[in-house]
Amino acid sequence: MTDRIAPHVAMVVANDTANDTRVLKEADALARGGVRVTLFGVAREGPATVERLDNGVLRVLVEGRFVLRDERTRRRALRRARRLMTGEPAAALAARSARINARLGDLKAESGHAVRSRKAGQVGTVPFKIGVAGRLLAQKRWQVARLSVKARTRLARRQSRWANGYWQRWDASMSRDDRSVSWRTEIPEAYDYEAMLGPVLDRIEPAAIHAHDMHIIGVAARAAGRASLRGREVKTVYDAHEYVPGLSQYGGRTPRFIAAWAQHESEYIRQMDRVITVSPAIARALRKRHDLPLEPTVVMNSPALAAGSGADAAVTGIRERIGLPDTTPLMVYSGGITRARGVETAIEALPDLPDVHLAVVCVPKVDMRSVTALKKLAAKVGVEHRVHYLEPVAPADVVPFLRTADIGLIPILRFPSHEMALPNKVFEYLFAGLPVVTSDMPSLHEFVGRTGIGEVFTAEDPYDLAVAVRQVLATQAGYRENVARPDLLREVSWEVQSDHLRALYAELLGTDLEQQVPVEDDRWEKEIRTILGL
Repeated sequence: MTDRIAPHVAMVVANDTANDTRVLKEADALARGGVRVTLFGVAREGPATVERLDNGVLRVLVEGRFVLRDERTRRRALRRARRLMTGEPAAALAARSARINARLGDLKAESGHAVRSRKAGQVGTVPFKIGVAGRLLAQKRWQVARLSVKARTRLARRQSRWANGYWQRWDASMSRDDRSVSWRTEIPEAYDYEAMLGPVLDRIEPAAIHAHDMHIIGVAARAAGRASLRGREVKTVYDAHEYVPGLSQYGGRTPRFIAAWAQHESEYIRQMDRVITVSPAIARALRKRHDLPLEPTVVMNSPALAAGSGADAAVTGIRERIGLPDTTPLMVYSGGITRARGVETAIEALPDLPDVHLAVVCVPKVDMRSVTALKKLAAKVGVEHRVHYLEPVAPADVVPFLRTADIGLIPILRFPSHEMALPNKVFEYLFAGLPVVTSDMPSLHEFVGRTGIGEVFTAEDPYDLAVAVRQVLATQAGYRENVARPDLLREVSWEVQSDHLRALYAELLGTDLEQQVPVEDDRWEKEIRTILGL
């Protein structure tokens, strides 16, 4: 049999990939199947970099240049700085006021010197009176100027308050308007990603482009279209990490912002050759919403079997990190800290769980306003001494780190994307051997109920969460027995999920991946560096 060059897959994502476990695991899974994988991301700061990962995966981070996004921000700030009545800027008025006060101070000092000179007989009566008249005239002129500046300052402040109030009302109204949106104007960063990544994808001529999440689907579709003009066929795979139209809302993630990204996804998803996603419910919803010819392949974001084997004994567990004895019940929440994640519900439940402690593993870090808000809430309900905030650990250490807790929490709030999700934390808890207490999102409810690994509570109901926790703690051995079932762990393991991914690519590329021979590593890395000008 003649060896052939391995097919080349370009995986593309709109972050720096450092903590994106799904992206890293999928790249590694394809590389293990004999595929040459180049993983493209966007650097948080600094110039482009090229790095060799395990199994020959080449990670390329392009320089993050958000020209269109930053221009939109600049123009937006300019519009909000406009006023109906033009005048001097506030800083100029403040400077003018300071100069007037300085001149009035000069006149006062000059008057004092003149009086002293008159008393000393150094100045005659007539010159003294002429000086007094001149200083009084100058003083009146500067006082009038000061009144003018004060009036203009009050007017500027009044205009500023009116304008700020107007723009706040306008922004609030527009953020809720998800009907008149156009993604091309609302999220110009989608075109920034095109400028950063499109030319590189054209140069490397991959056999397939794997677009991770909503930000990159347009980049992949356009690259495939340009390749067709040159007589090449490039297959495209869209990896839907979430159900975009139902994303949770917080901060800048407004209904309008979500609608724009959903519109962006809708424009390109039917141009994809294959779609994969993270749960059966999202797969069904995507096929129905976009009338897809095939139901998306489900590749759940789960740990590998080795992660649950207890082999990582060197990792300090969460209980040891906090300093809690084994006899103290410990719940853990591990993940992002936003209002939509529902950690507030867990803190508000602690007064009904007097002996229980809560560990919050804060992704990406503890030093965030959202974590500060949690600390204030804990103090308000009198449980601050039982809530512990920890920095996240490396992705490979998450499962052994969590293993010494008693319960894994998923208190997410009710949004359509949450209702369909099987988040990676449920599998991290599972492989750590922890019973799960989750809010009543349909997909999670069905999974927890079918497997018997925990209990479900009503979302945003602290009392119901406390009831579920007490039930699990009272009969923990039975839940742990269900959590440890080998058939369950095998079913949801990354080993099985990665088989689904490789099978999809084998069908898409029409080849047995295991039979391919990867390109020589050094040569390909040199080619990439040349393309990037490094």
